[in-house]
Amino acid sequence: MKKPVIIVIALIYILAIVVVGFLGIPSRVYNPETFVQDINLVFDDKLVEIPASEEVPYRFRISSSEAVTFNITAKVVPNEATQKKVIFEKRDDLDESIYTYSIDYNENSGYNIATYEVAPVPSGSIRVISIKVRPTDGNKLLYKMIDVYVMNI
Repeated sequence: MKKPVIIVIALIYILAIVVVGFLGIPSRVYNPETFVQDINLVFDDKLVEIPASEEVPYRFRISSSEAVTFNITAKVVPNEATQKKVIFEKRDDLDESIYTYSIDYNENSGYNIATYEVAPVPSGSIRVISIKVRPTDGNKLLYKMIDVYVMNI
């Protein structure tokens, strides 16, 4: 090939790179992930709030001689979070095993709702239920602790 033909091809190549760089469509190689920054909790009216501690900022009590059912509702912040689902882990002082509730995110309401049923507590005793709410996006540092004291006194 002749020298002028090579120069023209090189100029067209460089000009094409410049034009596509300025006028081209910006593209992303990945879908950006928005992480959960906070979890807002809403508690059932049956739960009576008691003073919190440093380790457990949410503490409640329920006085009942019969079986009790209560709800805990969680909503993640921001609303644009990629993983809006949360996990509820329950630990009961009578049964030291941990039960994990993975509640599906309800797109209509924007909330994760967990319903807990507690068997009747014997007279004169207290049952402590610890609940840990955490997001499913892999953030191990973000969680909310809740203690519910079910008592029959």
